[in-house]
Amino acid sequence: MNDNDLKKSTFLLRLHERHFKSEINCLGEQLVEIINCIREETSDLIWFAFDVFGSSDRAFAELFSNAYSEFLSTDELIEKASGVIQFYSGVFIGIKKGRHVEWNFDRLPDTEENEGLQHPEAEIEIRPFDTSYFEIYGMDRIIESKIKSHFMVSDQ
Repeated sequence: MNDNDLKKSTFLLRLHERHFKSEINCLGEQLVEIINCIREETSDLIWFAFDVFGSSDRAFAELFSNAYSEFLSTDELIEKASGVIQFYSGVFIGIKKGRHVEWNFDRLPDTEENEGLQHPEAEIEIRPFDTSYFEIYGMDRIIESKIKSHFMVSDQ
């Protein structure tokens, strides 16, 4: 994907160890915490997951397929993420239900893409990056505000 294909986000947040009060980052429980924080604001989204790798107590492909996974609700994504011990990579894209969504299977979203949303209809994108931090790109300032008030109280 080239930079021209990326949708400019309204905000970008990075969450790492000091935001989770943990020395270990990109845990499944941390992604669940992020999504739970914005659960109400994302209740009208379908989620798509790409480039997802990590560790789990069961076969990882049972949680997230190799090519991409689609979750019809935020609760369904939370359920799957709860089964992950730690993410090594991943792209979680939320798009409003009812929007027309097509993917270019020759160039699916990637964790290490440049900054921006990787689909023109995306409302939010969450990337656990190399067990180092989560990047959150979004369009809704209310979501940004909720995440900041939940995780970044000491940063303000």
